[in-house]
Amino acid sequence: MDLVTGADGEERSLQILAEAAAHWVSTAAGAAIECAAVLHRQRSCPASAGSSPVAAGLAASEDEHGDGPTALGSALAAPTVINQAGARWQAYRRRLADSGFGAALAVPLDLKPGSAGALVFLAPANVGFTAKVVNEAAWFAEVASHSLKLALDVHGVIRAGDNLKQVLESRTSIDVACGVLMAQNRCSYAEAFSKLAGTSRNRNLKVRSVADSILRAMPSGAPGTRFEPPAIA
Repeated sequence: MDLVTGADGEERSLQILAEAAAHWVSTAAGAAIECAAVLHRQRSCPASAGSSPVAAGLAASEDEHGDGPTALGSALAAPTVINQAGARWQAYRRRLADSGFGAALAVPLDLKPGSAGALVFLAPANVGFTAKVVNEAAWFAEVASHSLKLALDVHGVIRAGDNLKQVLESRTSIDVACGVLMAQNRCSYAEAFSKLAGTSRNRNLKVRSVADSILRAMPSGAPGTRFEPPAIA
C-alpha cells in the first residue's frame, strides 16, 4: 500500500489509509463501512483522518473527550468491537449512535516505539462485525502498519531536510552579513558577529533578521544566500 506518493505530510498519508481501509472492509462486509485512522506520537499533536467527514469528526472527538477506544492513553492491544450491547465506553457509544453508526471496530496499528495508532471501522445500525470481517480488518491493519511506518519515516526525513535547509540558509545569511561588517569596520569575524548579536538584543530581533536588514541595505541589494543541496549523480 503506497501512503507516500501524492502525500505531502502525515495527515494526507492517514487520509489515504482511511479511504483504502474503508473500501477493503466494505467489500468484506458487503455493506458501506466508514473508517478513521488515528495517530499518536511523542512530542506531537494527535492526528486523525476519516473516509468521510463524519468518521473524521468522530475520531477527533475521542481526543477531545478522552473516552473512546483510541483516545490517548487507551490500551488497545487487540481488535475490539464496540456496540450498543456493552457497558464500556458509554459516552463514546452515544456519540456513535448520534453520528448514525451502530457499531465500531477498533484495530491497533503496529508502529515503532513512541508512536501508537489505530483504524476505527464504523458500521451503520443494521450491520454488525462478524468474525470474518474482524479478521479481514486485522489483516489489513497488519499490512497497513508496515506502509504507515515507511510513510512516517519518509515524512520525517523530508521534515528534517527542510529544517536543515532553513538552518543552512540562516547561517549563510549571517556569515555574509558578518563579512560586510568586517569589510566596513576592518574587524574580525568574532567582532562582527558580536555587533550583530548586540543589535539583535537591543532591538529584540533574531540575529538572522538583523543580518537580512544589513544585506538589504547594500547598494547592490542583498546577494543570493539561498542554500541549494549539491546534485547527486
